[in-house]
Amino acid sequence: MAATAPIMSNDLKRVWEPLKIGNVELRNRILQPAHSSQHGDPRDHVFSDRQIAYFRERAKGGVALSVTETVAAARSALGSFFHVVDVYNEACIPSMERMGEAVHEHGGRIMVQLASMGVHDKGRMFIDRPKPIWGASRIPSLMHNEMPQVMGPTEFKELAHDFGVSAANVKRGGLDGVELHGAHSYGLAQFLSPTYNKRTDAYGGTPAKRCRLMIDCAEQVRAQVGPDFVVGVRLSWDEFMGPEGGVTPEQSEEQIAVLADTGLFDYFSISAGGYHTIHLALPGMEDESPEGWLAPFSKRAKEIVGDRAKVFVVGKIRDLHTAETILEDDAADMVALARQLLTDPFTVKKTQEGREDEIIRCNRCNECAGRLWEHRELVCALNPVSGRESYWGDGSLKKVSAKKKKKVLVVGGGPAGMKVAAIAAKRGHAVTLMEQREQLGGHLRLYERLPGMGSWGIAIDNLNREIAHAGVEVVLNSTMDLDGLRDFGADETVIATGASYEDTGLSLYRPERESIPGSDLAHVVDVGTAAQRVLDDPLALGKNILIVDETGAHLPFAVAEIAAKAGVQVEVVSPRLYAGERIYRNLDILYIFPRLKQLGVRIINQHFVDSIRANEVDVYDIWAGPATAETRSGVDSVVMSILRVPNDALFNAAEAALDNVTRIGDAAAPRDATAVIYDGEELGRRL
Repeated sequence: MAATAPIMSNDLKRVWEPLKIGNVELRNRILQPAHSSQHGDPRDHVFSDRQIAYFRERAKGGVALSVTETVAAARSALGSFFHVVDVYNEACIPSMERMGEAVHEHGGRIMVQLASMGVHDKGRMFIDRPKPIWGASRIPSLMHNEMPQVMGPTEFKELAHDFGVSAANVKRGGLDGVELHGAHSYGLAQFLSPTYNKRTDAYGGTPAKRCRLMIDCAEQVRAQVGPDFVVGVRLSWDEFMGPEGGVTPEQSEEQIAVLADTGLFDYFSISAGGYHTIHLALPGMEDESPEGWLAPFSKRAKEIVGDRAKVFVVGKIRDLHTAETILEDDAADMVALARQLLTDPFTVKKTQEGREDEIIRCNRCNECAGRLWEHRELVCALNPVSGRESYWGDGSLKKVSAKKKKKVLVVGGGPAGMKVAAIAAKRGHAVTLMEQREQLGGHLRLYERLPGMGSWGIAIDNLNREIAHAGVEVVLNSTMDLDGLRDFGADETVIATGASYEDTGLSLYRPERESIPGSDLAHVVDVGTAAQRVLDDPLALGKNILIVDETGAHLPFAVAEIAAKAGVQVEVVSPRLYAGERIYRNLDILYIFPRLKQLGVRIINQHFVDSIRANEVDVYDIWAGPATAETRSGVDSVVMSILRVPNDALFNAAEAALDNVTRIGDAAAPRDATAVIYDGEELGRRL
């Protein structure tokens, strides 16, 4: 299928230029780089129908080239993820044939990223395939702490052979090339990095020698696929661990020169970071580096590589204008949009057709990354269609007939209410969205005002534009009661009135009691109220505050940061095994905790509050018990960050009196933005 003729605006020319890599013709300069999806078939370890639909959607959306997620390219490599795809096994070939056909039909190209996991594998991942993991040296994984078997000649030969077989299978499957994964602290990257490679033989000791295993594998790949099949490599240009730590830019310059001299590679894909600095490989909202921040690295790579190979770059790029700037500066031959194309697979096509206002923009909340650590399938917080393309993909949103058109009232303008209103209106229903505040966005309006969380405003903006394009009637500054619902006379009523934070201290850590004694005192506040107060006045809670947190999420730590910056003494107490579990999940903890520690915030885990009195709080170690409680004196305020409760009074009244009433989002059960936006999408498609 021919691509739509591009609209050549004054500032977008280079992105539309075609590019030839080896024998592969690419229609533009936009790439979707490799990223783990966890959509593989967990039984047979082949590409699933869900994955095929995922890549088909990006090809339909105008992406020139997609590189699949990391796959197992060797017998020794199966084990990092439950849903890993095993291309070493030729049983994977039919699934690659289907995927190639799906992508090629829409003018895209697709390659496979070949990898071994090295020490970031797990030897007992699969019950029937336990094994020792392999490593460059006797250095365990930072994450898994499993001691590896140090590789020798036998292991080197097997690994290189297996990479060759895997590449041959990819070629037999009709795909367009392979990429060797030499980045982010995985197997081949461990040999490139002095963090993991302590060898003094031919495979270590100098930056050039550390390239030996990569070259061995690439030679076997070339021997299997020949000179006309595309072979690339992905590299971490800087692991950001200092001159005595991991790979540095100076070492990368030497290594890329060695690799380019071999003539084995058609392209080099430049990334950064590793397991010690994974937050820099996946920068979230907290990261303050500029858009396209890795372009200086790829520009240097191009200077070294010259005309021997092409150079790709990634790095916080979510629009084609940033890509154009990078291309104009000759800093890369192709520009990778990673999370942006997860958020909106039609970013390229919408830009091409002058519909940029319809693009769903990524806010870098890293819900995608968080799910990967949990071995769960990749989704996007802001676009529920991502990962569900096989049934919700392009063209699946069917218009209702005139006979089935309904009058729909949505009460509550938070993310769930906004999403359901937009989807229902797109389908042709007459939708009114009613919100009691002066603006839409719900609790995300609070989030966007907090340190490091401003990009939640992008989520609100996405939804505002979506409801505007869908033709939703929005009524602000308006409350609703049961009589009002009756008078409105909707065919379908959706209650999306959100949730509120509570301050009793009800907790399953103390199941024998309904609250923390003293929680009814005037100086005890819920975390939502506390956030509003410190935003208005950082000293509003006094000079000494104690925060009780079970959520592990951003809000309590944002309150702590705002207050501490004003000189307030802050202690955060969590009964969890470690504090900040949710902000660890999306990597923001690696930014937040250093700031809090510098501000003098005390963070203690595995502790809880036994009782509260005026200016005093009894805190105890959960393993030692309440009898060992120590008293914190001089506490001006206690902040409860434990539970949210649904604002469901209107739903309860309406359900008892009216037909066709549904509750969604936090009004049904308080959860995160990913869950409630999904609720809106699902109900909007069903109404």
